This record gives sequence, structure tokens and C-alpha cells, in this order.
Amino acid sequence: MKIPVVIQRKIFEFLTQGNTHRQIAKRVNVSPTTVGVIAKKLNEIQMPVADVLNASNQEFIDIVQTGVVKNVEKCKPVPDFTYINDQMKIRDMTLKQLWLEFKETQPDCVSYSRFAKLYKHWLKKLHPSMRQNFTAGKTLLVDFCGKTMPLHDLRSDKVRHVQIFAGVLGASSLITAIASETQQTHDWLKCFTATFDRIGGVPREVITDNLKAAVIKTGRNGTVFNKTFEQFADYHDFAILNTRPRTPQDKGLAEVSVQIIQRSVLVKLRNRKFFSLDELQKALDVEVDKINRAITKRFPESRWDRFNRFEKNELLSLPAHSYPFSKWIFQQTVSEFYQFTVDGNIYSVPYSLIGKKLDIGITSREVQFFYENELIASHDLLMGYGEASILEEHMPANHRLYNTLSPASIKQWAKSVGNYVYEFVEQVLNKSKHLARNIKSLNKLRDYILENKLDSVLNQACEYALKYNLLAVTDLLYVLKNRKYIQPLNTTQTMNPYTHANLRGANYFGGDAR
Repeated sequence: MKIPVVIQRKIFEFLTQGNTHRQIAKRVNVSPTTVGVIAKKLNEIQMPVADVLNASNQEFIDIVQTGVVKNVEKCKPVPDFTYINDQMKIRDMTLKQLWLEFKETQPDCVSYSRFAKLYKHWLKKLHPSMRQNFTAGKTLLVDFCGKTMPLHDLRSDKVRHVQIFAGVLGASSLITAIASETQQTHDWLKCFTATFDRIGGVPREVITDNLKAAVIKTGRNGTVFNKTFEQFADYHDFAILNTRPRTPQDKGLAEVSVQIIQRSVLVKLRNRKFFSLDELQKALDVEVDKINRAITKRFPESRWDRFNRFEKNELLSLPAHSYPFSKWIFQQTVSEFYQFTVDGNIYSVPYSLIGKKLDIGITSREVQFFYENELIASHDLLMGYGEASILEEHMPANHRLYNTLSPASIKQWAKSVGNYVYEFVEQVLNKSKHLARNIKSLNKLRDYILENKLDSVLNQACEYALKYNLLAVTDLLYVLKNRKYIQPLNTTQTMNPYTHANLRGANYFGGDAR
């Protein structure tokens, strides 16, 4: 019945005093029909009325609804709700399916509606951080610890403090802790990569708070995520869910895990000195593994065992190759120069994309340019500053013609042929006089080499020219045409073993020649 239990108790009490249904209805402000329903229940109860009125509210409700003294769950079989809650973490599992399975073993068990109600009541008695129901392999909750860890410099007394990234799987409560230099985007992605490696898979969703590495802004029009993090999520095929601002209970399990790491790991390591991130990470892994394998009152089965039993196999597979990009620059417009400056160095893109917006992905080896998620240009990552990688195929025809005559183009060609060629070209271009004439001569040299297919011997010829200080293009051409770069063989003179009447031999000249 939907009327409060207090009103039901009063109706019971007034009925035992001999009041009529209308009198009772008027006193408690309900309809006479409702009083009649409760009166019928009272007649069906085979127990003293005083015992009914002295029962607790929950017991009173059960007595009125069933007509028996004991709670319904005490007279009809009910399942182990710890087991039911554990099974509910399995993907696509339903409460109805679990009730049907239980009914097969206990045909006279409680009804499904009662089963669901008792389970809901059981959930409310759990610790607050366990109220969220997570499916196996689905959810990873993450946060940074409030405390940092000091790293000491071996060469000085300087100390820097690094961040501790905490992750916890929702279903099994398996914890991971990753040491990170900062909370910036590139370190944020490294933390996820390290976490995925440790759990051996990828969850279907990640719940995070609103730090800038994950969320740019959130408001009534929705959430704008960090595009670099979105690219990372797309690559690993997981969804990003952010919590409401200033609402830590949205990721209560992560908050609890942060407390566990701070109180059981970081405090324990407070007196140890660490000199590198790797050294600290090894210590974190040892201590966190102890927590995951521990058995407590709250976890009669360890986190590690729960993870291996029902969550490990539900995770998505790791990508065949690790995420290559360390940095992204999004929606950059191609200027009329069809070039971009990335970390102080210049890279070209096809001139046909002038006016278009490109995304720039940076790996440990390359700089890649994407237009509408399609790779359109790639360059080797330049490690210096102020260097340029300009590809001729990116230029219009008139620019390409001019570029072939420029000193930069000549140097680039020389470097591709060999070190001695590059050194020879540098020597010619560094002459103080006649720069224009020297550039023209070098271009003629390049044309001559390409026409006669002398690339394979040019480096050797330049080595010969540098050795003998032949620093004019005409000198180098003479060396090439006359094959001077081929060193003569060192041979020793031997006696002629053949004799002939017309050969006088050495002895003829050894005597007196007067």
C-alpha cells in the first residue's frame, strides 16, 4: 500500500478499539475503502494484534502484505546478493536473468518484483563508494593524487616534484598508479598508455574530471574535449565521460583509490630518495601490487583475483602498434607560403591546399599533416632549430624552377649524395667573391652529374679535390673527366723472368761504360 506506515499503524490501532470505518477514515484523512482493505488484512493475520503493533516498520509492512509473522525473505529462499551484485558486472547481464537462474534451483523463491526490491534495498546498505554499478571491462576511472613525490638530482641538491596518476577499473576495483612529470597533455597520454599496458587491454569508457588535458570547457551547450585526447581515444576506441564540475562523487571510486594510494603507498615511500621517474615507478608498482593482491573484510576476494576472473577478458584488445603521436596542433590554415613552422623548424605542404585547415601530428620521428583526417604530407622530424624541409613536389612549377637554382637546393642535393660533396659545395659557396657565378657553376655541375649518372663516384672525386685543395668547379670537372680520383695501385718492380737475344738486361748496364 502507498499510504505511510504510520497511518497504517493508526488504522490498525483504531480498528482494535472498535471504531467504524467511516470514523477511522475521517480521523486519519483516508477513504473508508482503504480502511476496509486494512481491516481485511487484519482479519487474515493469525497472530496477536499487540505483536503486530510492536513490530518494526519493515516487519509491519511484511506482515500486512503477506499475512505471516516473519519477513518474506526469511520464509522464502532468497539469493546471496553479493553473488548477484558480482554477476551484474558481467556485460549484458540482467536482474531478470539472474532471478530465472535462481528460480531453477529454488522453485519456491520470492517473486521477481520482490527479488528486485530486496536487491535494491541491499545495495543501499553498501559503502557509498560502491553504489555505482559497473560492468566488467567497461569503465576506468582516473584522477591525479593531491600529493606529489620528490625526485632528487644526482648532480645537485635540486628537487623536483612529480605527479601521481591513479586509475581504477570500476568492476574489479583494480588500482594502477603511474608517475608523471606533469599533468600536461603529452604526459596525460603517457599515463593512459602505461595504464593500458599494465591491465593488458582498453576499457570502453574513461571517466575523468575536468582538467585541461581532458576537457577544454563545459557548459549548457555541452562539453568541448581536448582534441589531442579525443584523437588518442579514437585510436584506442574508448569513450570519454567527464564528471560534473565540483562533483567528486561522480567518480567516487577514483577518489577512494587516490586516498588508498596516498595513505598506503606514498606515505610508505616518503623516506626513500628517488633519482629518476623509472626508479619511482618500480617502487609504485611493487606497493600497488600488494594492495591489489590483498584480502580484506571489504574484499574477501582480492582485486587481482576479481580482475582475472571476470574483467580481464572483457577489455578491448590493445592496438597492434602503440599510439605514435606525442603532440597535435589542430586546424592550422595553410598560408600563401604553403609552409608551417613546428617547434622552430619549417616544413612544406602541397601548395594546392593554400587556404585549407590542416591538423599536424608530431611523432618521435616524423611530422605528419592531415586534411580531413587524410594524411597528405610527411617529413622527417628536424632536431635542430631554424632548419627547413621543403619538398619540390609541394611547389608550383615556377617555384620549383627557381628552387633548383638556390643555394639551399644545392646544399640539400649535395647532402643527399655524400659528406664530401656537401663539404666541397660549402667551400665553393663560402668564397667571398663571385657568389652568383659560383651558384651558376654548381648548378651546371649538378646537371652534368645527373646527365652522366656520376652520383656514385662524385663523393670520391670530391674527397680527392678537397685533399689537394682543388676548390673550383672546373677543377672538379677535370678530376671527373680524367678519373683522377682513382688512386694508382701500389706495385713493386719485379725482375723480368724472360730472356731473349735482343734483351740486354740489367747486367749490360752494370759494367764499365767507357
